[in-house]
Amino acid sequence: MKILVFTGGLGNQIFEYAFYLYLKKRFPDEHFYGLYGKKLKEHYGLEIDKWFQVELPRQTWWVLPVTGLFYIYKQFFPTSQWLDLNQLDWIHEKAKVFFPFKFNKRFIPDVEWLKWKVEEEALSDKNKMALKDIRQANSCFIHVRRGDYLSPTFKSLFEGCCTSEYYNSAIKTIKLKIPKVKFVCFSDDIQWMRQNLDLGKDTLFVNWNTGANSPLDMYLMSKCKCGIIANSTFSYWGARLGRTKECIIYPKKWWNSDKGNPDIFLEHWIGL
Repeated sequence: MKILVFTGGLGNQIFEYAFYLYLKKRFPDEHFYGLYGKKLKEHYGLEIDKWFQVELPRQTWWVLPVTGLFYIYKQFFPTSQWLDLNQLDWIHEKAKVFFPFKFNKRFIPDVEWLKWKVEEEALSDKNKMALKDIRQANSCFIHVRRGDYLSPTFKSLFEGCCTSEYYNSAIKTIKLKIPKVKFVCFSDDIQWMRQNLDLGKDTLFVNWNTGANSPLDMYLMSKCKCGIIANSTFSYWGARLGRTKECIIYPKKWWNSDKGNPDIFLEHWIGL
């Protein structure tokens, strides 16, 4: 028996699902269960099954109380290896309860493993037009995440990482590599992008996919030719999913942590 506690937004849930597939392959005879609790409600709930073709581990009535008992046990015996709560790697081989958000590319399948459920015929006219532009042009998405990263909860962790200097250096690099590039901008602060980034005239600002429809931004990113990502799992998956990207630029400083960057970047990506 192994229980996976799903948390976070869509980007995190994709990492969690990847780790689940890794464990299933490693333990083919094991029984897996999922816990989809209140931590998911800090975003838009469980989303991955709404946007992707996935088979999640099932949750039964006893999963929550059993997981709670394991957590209580951990409080009294902190060295217990029954729980694996590490964010960056898989630490305890025989764990029964997992925090499956493993921020490490070694748990991501190296084959096509995640397919969108999006039906393009049903998209809004704005998204259809954006897709047309993305496919016809030398498109490069840029994702800027501010919003919650500026809140007291996250400010100390992320402040000073994805600066305007990072983005403008990335934009300059893309312009040298991709002729007649068309930037496609995604952000919770489009006005900041307009005021701080040297984008040029041929730029598309996508600001209409909000709330529960925000994963459509990730879908549009996934169809671009190149990308400049934020220190966000959301644009990370925009870069990795869908169309094979010619060039991806990522921030060398992902967060303010003494643990350094997570091991998630592909070898041909460019760190700035």
